[in-house]
Amino acid sequence: MNLSVAHNVDNNTLQDLGSPLTTVVLPVIYLLVILVSTPCNLVCFILLCFYTKRKTSTIIFAINLSMADLLYSISLPLQVFYHFSGNDWNFGAEACGFTTVAFHCSMQCSVLITCAIAVERYLGVVHPIKSKHWCTPLRAGLVCLLIWGLVLVVQTPMMRHDLTLRVEQLNLTTCFDVIPRGTFGTKPLTYTYFGTVFLLFYALPLVILVACYVAVTRGLHNSPQTDVEDYSRRYAWVMCSIAAVSFVLFYLPNILLQILHLLFRSQEHSLYPYYKLTHGINSLNCCVDPFVYYLASREFRNTFRKALRPCQCCGQCDSDELSTPSDVFSYAKASLYNSNKQ
Repeated sequence: MNLSVAHNVDNNTLQDLGSPLTTVVLPVIYLLVILVSTPCNLVCFILLCFYTKRKTSTIIFAINLSMADLLYSISLPLQVFYHFSGNDWNFGAEACGFTTVAFHCSMQCSVLITCAIAVERYLGVVHPIKSKHWCTPLRAGLVCLLIWGLVLVVQTPMMRHDLTLRVEQLNLTTCFDVIPRGTFGTKPLTYTYFGTVFLLFYALPLVILVACYVAVTRGLHNSPQTDVEDYSRRYAWVMCSIAAVSFVLFYLPNILLQILHLLFRSQEHSLYPYYKLTHGINSLNCCVDPFVYYLASREFRNTFRKALRPCQCCGQCDSDELSTPSDVFSYAKASLYNSNKQ
């Protein structure tokens, strides 16, 4: 495959490629994510797959989320070398294609799976009776397969083209920082592609996630409170807060900078280094996800505690009941329904 060469790259792009934000700050963030996220998500993946006995829908989503986070971490080491080298790619077109596809695929899967967990929490809290029929492990697995399939289809243009580009003015080779002509077809098709990606994997999931967690929070506030539920409600409140706040903190900057960058480019200006920096901020979400697993699933908490304290009595581990929002409100509403029926 012949390497594409760009002889007349505009000055804004040349300045962007030499920005300290992309050559120093961004790889430092990626390096931090590799050191923290990889061992945490690897441990979570092993515990979820091999040591969690009851595979609930929440566990199925958590397994796929940890897979996406691990795939993301795998794609980062070459990115770190690339950015520390002054945005000069020296690993070949195939490696560039793999890391780029893995990077975007894992990030988009993480967004959609987080959104699916939000919908599951919404059903468990607001419609607990229906959630017993809808939120099954089989259906959760099918949802995850659809998510992975959709993301792979969206990544098809990146799989079919060489994403490296030689910039003669700087004597370096970029990897998807300067998109080779024809990768996404004509210019209108390119804007259509990125607009579709923006709507599918950022704007729409953000709306769904915020709406679900607002409904969950209202359900938590309006539900009948008993002494049995107090301990479990703390888990529910913290889990909802972490999931919603982390999504807003780590993904919203990327969403806003995508829009602003396109607007600035139309005026022959650029915010690309800041947009790239939001990818680093985005990657920090991988470090938070293991805490979401812990708060979202009673089964995972019990497994994690047994792994830390193998000598502890299993009965004590299993005493953590009604810890997820769906468990709490399925119990509360069922009890209220039974008392009214009597």
